[in-house]
Amino acid sequence: METVSILLESETQGFRASVLGLSDCQAHGQTREDALTKLQAALQERLKSAKIITLPLHSQSASQFAGIFNDDPQWDEFQAEIASYRKEADAELAAEYLQSDQGSSAA
Repeated sequence: METVSILLESETQGFRASVLGLSDCQAHGQTREDALTKLQAALQERLKSAKIITLPLHSQSASQFAGIFNDDPQWDEFQAEIASYRKEADAELAAEYLQSDQGSSAA
């Protein structure tokens, strides 16, 4: 059985039911059941002249990118910069942790 997600909202004059993902597919009713019944009818009517299909997404796998920087002369420099930044950030965090630990043991 296929299902759809419905947003059911209470309003001052009843309820509004909307199909999530189809903002123009809505129905209003005095009761929750009334709004849902009207929405179901509207959706069935709409689907008479429409069809729900799925399309595959062709994503590139990570293995396609392996080694693309192998011959790039700036890659090693880039990696060295990242390592240097990381070492600096780790040292700053270690100093903050040490200071935090010393402050909490003094209290």
